Amino acid sequence: MIKNTNEILTQNLIKVEGILRNFVEEAIKKEHEGQLTINSIEKMVGATIKAVTQLILCMAGALLTNIVVTKVDEYCSCGKKLITVKKNSQTNILSMFGHIPVTRDIVHCRRCHKGYGVIDKLIEIDDKHRITKAMVEVITYVAQLLPSFERASEVLKKLLKVEVSPTQIQIVSEEIGKKVFEKEMEKAQQAYEKPEIAAPELPPAKRKDGKLYIFTDGMQLNTRIEQNGTTWREMKLGLVFTDKDVIKRGEDNIKIVKKEYVSYFGSVTEFKKAIFAAAARAGYGKLKEVVVIGDGAQWIWNMCDELFPDAVRILDYYHLSENVHQYAKILYPEDEINRKRWVKEVMDRVNNDEIEEAIKIVNKVKIKKLPDNVVNLPTYMENNRERIRYKTFKEKGYYIGSGAIESGNKMVIGQRMKQAGMRWSINGGQYIAALRAKYESHKWDDVVKVVNE
Repeated sequence: MIKNTNEILTQNLIKVEGILRNFVEEAIKKEHEGQLTINSIEKMVGATIKAVTQLILCMAGALLTNIVVTKVDEYCSCGKKLITVKKNSQTNILSMFGHIPVTRDIVHCRRCHKGYGVIDKLIEIDDKHRITKAMVEVITYVAQLLPSFERASEVLKKLLKVEVSPTQIQIVSEEIGKKVFEKEMEKAQQAYEKPEIAAPELPPAKRKDGKLYIFTDGMQLNTRIEQNGTTWREMKLGLVFTDKDVIKRGEDNIKIVKKEYVSYFGSVTEFKKAIFAAAARAGYGKLKEVVVIGDGAQWIWNMCDELFPDAVRILDYYHLSENVHQYAKILYPEDEINRKRWVKEVMDRVNNDEIEEAIKIVNKVKIKKLPDNVVNLPTYMENNRERIRYKTFKEKGYYIGSGAIESGNKMVIGQRMKQAGMRWSINGGQYIAALRAKYESHKWDDVVKVVNE
């Protein structure tokens, strides 16, 4: 029960009346002076709202302070008896509307060397950050949305009129990102260990019509850790959706209205678990067709063999086309006419499913020494010969390009995590990427649930 409620209410009603009266008197004064405009009154409204908000924050603090505590912990969790070290100590809790001042007695544990407010646990004060859950969610939201923690700090100050340092924003958002990531990986581990529960396979005759698409790609991010002479590491990204979740805007233009991204900063060993869990949620085992599209990296096809053995495998058309063009530049560095002719000849054969002929054309002009950024095209095409039958794939209604995952990489990872001068810790990068994946998958409610746990 809250004591002194009538006194708190009466005092603040009088103050609110005074604030509103000042607002009206100021408006009348400006009207007499010929200065009352929509813009001048807006400034007055802002000042009035600020004054009333501050009053309500103090009132909220007074209500919390006046809660009658019937039972106070006498002992610390370590078993040591707590001693009162400070009476009527004030702390300020950051909310979406400003700081809420709360006064309470502080007890101390001599063994743990930690202090506690006697009502902190009762009123859910976070003893680590002194921030409300709603404000934690706002901080986390802007931290993953804006291009830097510094920008997030500026936006909070501009829009909410509250000051939160970039360092505090980073700490809070990465803590929530860690919880989100660990929760998702726990689910992924369970799905991977028990696929019969996560994705029970129906007999082919009972499966629903539809295609489940699984796209994979990666993006290099600069980290603070040097390994093998480089600080760049790959952030793997997966995209899962079904053909029922797609709106066609043109021949090669689609909008995916329901999708899920998963990210992992590291090896395929853990990433594949997250991909499988997302595929299970999307209906793997219940849809008739599964299509995996990748850039040709061997780990993608190995993962596919293990997790989706029944899947149609397609080498991303645009990756193949890009590699053919890069190879042609090495073949004909000064001869643009023959370079374009050679590219057209190869791609025309590929587009007509004349794969053997295309490979023969490429094999006629092997290059002994290739730059590091150019693939060995003859080997590349030979290894992917069954994955580049684009005419057949298109006739069956499959997408052949990974434009969706390419744009996803830019949106989910690139626009937040690949700004000039950025260098990430492995953990910090993973936690922000987990938040970005939730946001771009339209699953922010999952983050809110974690905040409110």
